[in-house]
Amino acid sequence: MSSSRTRQWIRAGMLLAFYGCLIIGGRWLGMKIESSLQVSSIAQTGMPYLGAVAAILLAYVVLTAIPFVPGTEIGVALLMVFGAKVAVIVYLSTITALTLSFTLGRLVPEHRLAGWLRRHGIERVAVLIEAFARLGPHGRDRYLTQHAPRWLKPWLVNHRMITFIVLINLPGNTLLGGGGGIALVTGLSKLMSFPQFLAGTCLAVAPVPIAVVATSWFGG
Repeated sequence: MSSSRTRQWIRAGMLLAFYGCLIIGGRWLGMKIESSLQVSSIAQTGMPYLGAVAAILLAYVVLTAIPFVPGTEIGVALLMVFGAKVAVIVYLSTITALTLSFTLGRLVPEHRLAGWLRRHGIERVAVLIEAFARLGPHGRDRYLTQHAPRWLKPWLVNHRMITFIVLINLPGNTLLGGGGGIALVTGLSKLMSFPQFLAGTCLAVAPVPIAVVATSWFGG
């Protein structure tokens, strides 16, 4: 009994250390790539080079799609340097990045993911994924209604789009995997259809580009 409990603590410690490495490593990678891209230096040359901006946007899409990597800083840097001229492009790039993560999550074989989790001692999550795999959309709703904590049921069942929008815009959401991680888990859960996810994403990422465009208009 003592040996089993010790193994559980060791597994928990290893998972916690791995989680910390994901956060720290993702933060370091995002900052390293952001500084190497030198967005401001491109603008100082006068007319920005199309190829350089395209490369930055590609890096932004890839980084934003990767869980725990805060790629949004690149989008914010582009908006700060180039303003409303790139607001629509950054907006569409963000939607593309999150949709990519969501789609990858939908394509992950559930039985293989459950097996991987079980091999690493994450039994409860593995059981939940296997249960979800056997259920359709309505069955998943019933499962959540029966098993989710009472305070969480409305947000997972009735207001899941609002929950998704709040999580995407939550300060410090890198701790939850960032936008890419949240979109990936949403795809894995299959709790939102593609049209629902796309509508939620379009609403979730709109505030900053709209604010930049509005500032440009009202500021002359």
